[in-house]
Amino acid sequence: MKTVKYIRVVLSVAVLALLATVIALGGGDEAAHYLLTVDVAMFSLGACIAWLIITLLLGRVYCSTVCPMGVLQDIAAWLAKRLGHRGKGFYRFQPGDWRLRGIIALLVIISATGDSRTRDVALYSDPYSLVVMSSGWYVGLLGMLAALMITVAIMVIAWRTGRTFCNTICPVGTALGAVSQFSLMQLDINPDLCVGCGACEQECKSSCVNAMQHTIDHSRCVMCMNCAAVCPNDAIKYRVGKHRLTTPLLRRATTATGMAKQEP
Repeated sequence: MKTVKYIRVVLSVAVLALLATVIALGGGDEAAHYLLTVDVAMFSLGACIAWLIITLLLGRVYCSTVCPMGVLQDIAAWLAKRLGHRGKGFYRFQPGDWRLRGIIALLVIISATGDSRTRDVALYSDPYSLVVMSSGWYVGLLGMLAALMITVAIMVIAWRTGRTFCNTICPVGTALGAVSQFSLMQLDINPDLCVGCGACEQECKSSCVNAMQHTIDHSRCVMCMNCAAVCPNDAIKYRVGKHRLTTPLLRRATTATGMAKQEP
């Protein structure tokens, strides 16, 4: 699974470089938009449907490879680790809050369907638009500064807590998360192979891996593959369906009790 993670990293960096090149050469938001993304605020229905289908099949690969804000957050989290801000055991499982995500998504939808002033709320919450506006496209100096300040704030959050923005505020993340919990391909923890070290949970920047219960919240999983890459016993696989215990827990407990009674 380490190879899969490295492929994902290479693809995400390549996509970010492509977007930067398009902007630098004067292609602007429109060309980059049709090349790369599902933009919610300046919205292409065809791209949106395509990515929803991809997510239903493969999970939130958009968030780990195509979204420029996601890549920037990963860079911030990686730097935090490299510079010693966080060490082993920094991340912990946190229950998701669909109520908060739903309220924020509803506010974004309402603002996106309003007049030109209210649409700014949607623009400044959409990850793709934020990155593009930070470069100065389609906004004046004040708009660019506002986008830069929000982007820096998101980077600081990522430095400290990982992908909190993606799984709390981002409207694209909320939409794709609603679909990805039903995706065909998912990361799955094999309880027969898991040794209970907790390394997967400690490396999950989405805080969606519960090592104790061998579960992953697929609505928040951004398919970064970090958990699978650090698993010492190769217990986490990207597969169709969930692995079932070869020996059910009840049978294990009964066997263990019987063996204990037989001991002198």
